[in-house]
Amino acid sequence: MSYKVLHLIGGGEIGGAELHILRLFEYFDRSQVTPHLICLAKNSPLAVRAAAAGQRADVCPMAFFMDLRPLLRITAFCRREKIDLIHAHGMRGNMLGRLAARRLRLPCISTVHSDAAHDYTSRFKGRVAVFLDDQTLSRSAGLITVSRSLYESTLPRLQKPLPLTVIYNGIPTFDFSAAADLRRRYRALWGIADDAIVLGSIGRLHPVKAQSTLIEAARPLHGAGKKIHLLIIGDGPLRQKLREELESSGLSYTLPGYLPDAWQTLPAMDLFGLPSHKEGMGLVLLEAAQARVPIVATRTGGIPELFPRQEALLVPPGDGLSFAAACSALLDDPELSRRLTQKAAERAKNFTLEKMAESTARFYDRILTFRE
Repeated sequence: MSYKVLHLIGGGEIGGAELHILRLFEYFDRSQVTPHLICLAKNSPLAVRAAAAGQRADVCPMAFFMDLRPLLRITAFCRREKIDLIHAHGMRGNMLGRLAARRLRLPCISTVHSDAAHDYTSRFKGRVAVFLDDQTLSRSAGLITVSRSLYESTLPRLQKPLPLTVIYNGIPTFDFSAAADLRRRYRALWGIADDAIVLGSIGRLHPVKAQSTLIEAARPLHGAGKKIHLLIIGDGPLRQKLREELESSGLSYTLPGYLPDAWQTLPAMDLFGLPSHKEGMGLVLLEAAQARVPIVATRTGGIPELFPRQEALLVPPGDGLSFAAACSALLDDPELSRRLTQKAAERAKNFTLEKMAESTARFYDRILTFRE
C-alpha cells in the first residue's frame, strides 16, 4: 500500500524533531509513503530547508499557542491532497493535527520527541502545555516515542490503550576522513590555541540543556592546571545569560551560535559534554561518537539507552563536580578514552536512517490497516 501522510509541526527552529522530519522525508520509500509538510510558525526555517531539499512544504502560521485559525487551511489541504494519515510533532502540531483528524475522520499519530514538561523556559508553562496536550491525547490513533524512557513516561498519561511503539532516531554517516583538517580549520577560525583542551557541546541554549553545568565542570579542571577552552554551539533563549556566565567565569570560550553543519566542528573538540537535565534521546551524542570524541553526559532520559555498556561516562544531572571528575578521568587516561570512543563509534552504527524510516512506514501500515 502507498499512503499520503501529512507531517504537522511548529517548525520555528531546526532542532532534533525538525531534523527527524527532514531525514524521514529523504529516506521514505516513495512507493510506500508520500510525505507532505505543514509548518505552524511564521517564516519557518524548517519549511525553507525542506523546500531547498525538494520537499513539499507549506506554512500555516499560528499567532499564539491556542490559535485554531490554521485548522481550516489544514483540513482543506488534507481533502485536496487526499491525505490518509496525519503525523503530528510537538504540542502545536498535536493539537491541530488531532482536531483536524477528528473533522476529517482520519487517524492522527504523534511522535514524542522529548519530555514536554521540560521543553519550556518555565516549569509552569511546561505543566500547562502537558495539561493541554492531555486534553486531545485520547484522540490519537497511535504514538511513537524516540526512546524507551519516553515510552515509560508516556504510558501513565494515556486514558485508554493506544498503539505505542519505540522508534529510535537514526543519523547519517558523516564523513570524518578529513578530521585533522576540520580540527585545524575551526580552531583557527575561532582562535583556539593548539594546546588548548576543548570541552565542547552542541544544542539549544535552553534551561533543559543545562550548559551552565559545563562552566561548573570547567572551573576545577582549569584550577588543576588544564588549559580548558569551552566551545558551546547553538542558539536559544539563554544565549545572553550564558555569555554573561562565561564572561564572569574567566574561562576561555567560544559561543558561535547556531551552525547548520555543526557536526563538522566535532573534530575540534577533545571532549564532548551533554549535561542535560532531561533528554529524549540525545541524538547529538551519536554524532560525537562517529567523530570519535570522548563523551561525558548525564544519566537521564534516553541517554543510557544509547550507551548501555559504558561507551561513554555518564554522571547525575546537575552535578558539576561529577562532570568535572569524568572529564578528568578521560583526559588523564588515554587508553580509557580510546576504548570508550571505539565502543561508542560501533554503537552509533546501530542507529540508521533506513531503519528509522522503515519502522515508521510499518507503523503507518499498522495504524491504517487496523483502522480498516
